[in-house]
Amino acid sequence: MDIRTCKKTIYALILGVIFYAVTANPACSEENKIGLVDSQMVLDNSLKGKEVKEALNDYVQSRQKIIDIEEADLRKLQDELTKQAAILSPAAKQEKEELFQKKFLEYQKKVSELQKEIQQRRTEILEEFNNELEKLVQAIGEKEGYTLILNNLDVKIVIFAKPSIDLTKRITEEMDKGIKKEEKGKK
Repeated sequence: MDIRTCKKTIYALILGVIFYAVTANPACSEENKIGLVDSQMVLDNSLKGKEVKEALNDYVQSRQKIIDIEEADLRKLQDELTKQAAILSPAAKQEKEELFQKKFLEYQKKVSELQKEIQQRRTEILEEFNNELEKLVQAIGEKEGYTLILNNLDVKIVIFAKPSIDLTKRITEEMDKGIKKEEKGKK
């Protein structure tokens, strides 16, 4: 069983226990409010989410420029080797090939390091966004008396929910209010 399936199973069991606990007592069930937020939709549709994606895209592009420069240098060296192969002595040709191999290995190492760096930055940026989103959802949940608000981000366990409990659009609007206030403050 893969990790994603395990997460879904655990999440489903936890949801089942919570729903049972919340609805088991008929007297309490009328007092309970349940909500659902699709964090991916908030990320895709909110101004803050678009800022996050743009910042991440800018970061990726800056790293890609580094890779492109290294790749261009490597191609230039390979072209030189190809053009000079016929006129170089065997020792000089071997020396150039070894230099090319060394540069190629350095390039591969740099690409790998930059990919790790990009992944780490992506994780940091998304974690920051999710923390902000979580605080907003908690504030709304506490203010409006929700018993439970589910997040349908990582494991997409909620297949159907009544539109009346879907808070995604509302959360997106609330998040955008914060961005609009920041923009007014900058002017």
